[in-house]
Amino acid sequence: MSAKIPTFSDIGKSTKDLLYGGNTTGVFQFNNVLNLSSTTADGVEFTATSTQKGDSLETIVKAAYGSKNYKFASSILPNGKALLSITAKNLAPNLTAVLSGTLPDEHSGKVVVDYSIPHLTLKTTVGLTQNPKVVLAATTGQKGVVAGAEVSYDTNKGNVTTWNAGIGYNAADFQASVHLTEAGDAVKASFAHNIDAYQSYGAEVYKNAHSEDVSFLLGYSKRLRDGALTKAKVQNNGNVTLLYEAELKPKTKIGISGQFDATNPNTKPKVGFAFDLKN
Repeated sequence: MSAKIPTFSDIGKSTKDLLYGGNTTGVFQFNNVLNLSSTTADGVEFTATSTQKGDSLETIVKAAYGSKNYKFASSILPNGKALLSITAKNLAPNLTAVLSGTLPDEHSGKVVVDYSIPHLTLKTTVGLTQNPKVVLAATTGQKGVVAGAEVSYDTNKGNVTTWNAGIGYNAADFQASVHLTEAGDAVKASFAHNIDAYQSYGAEVYKNAHSEDVSFLLGYSKRLRDGALTKAKVQNNGNVTLLYEAELKPKTKIGISGQFDATNPNTKPKVGFAFDLKN
């Protein structure tokens, strides 16, 4: 059976995870964050995340329960609103649907449908309003090459508000991609290369047709022998970002992020600590 074609948002995912962060690839965090999670004997997952932003402390409490084909999740947000979602897998072969919304916002509901067949993946997002916004995305590919497009349509205005297109190549040790974004007004190219089992590096270049400026990011990641993760990122504006993430003991992880402007030593650096405890 052919492997599922990645969704449009996953074209160039290795580079995105390296440069911007992912659950298993280290996240740059400039606020102090405490994350506590546990699972009951019945399989209910609870998570509490507190984030310090300036002089305030924002907390999100989440509960989730799932089976093979269904998952229910609810979150209490810092503003007191409740975010609810229901995920249903295999409603039909290779068809997954997610219904979500924020209470009491009556216009926040949306449905996301993901459908895949060999060499084709489709993803549709529809707002649950009288005149919804619709996002359609499709990807196809073969032998490591993936190409796709994403279109946003406003049913109220009756026109396409924006579109993006991309093509990527995935090999055993590297990934490269090129995207046309902002309805063709900008181009973004990126790559990531796994040097070995412990090290990887990558880069991203962005150019808008209406500007002479070109922006870029360079990133490097290394997994140390003790399992700790180190990452560094350099931007064309002079910002240098660093991350150290380590497991203090099983299910207990700490992360330290820092950022400074190499072109202006007088700029105050940013520092953030993240502590993750699972039970």
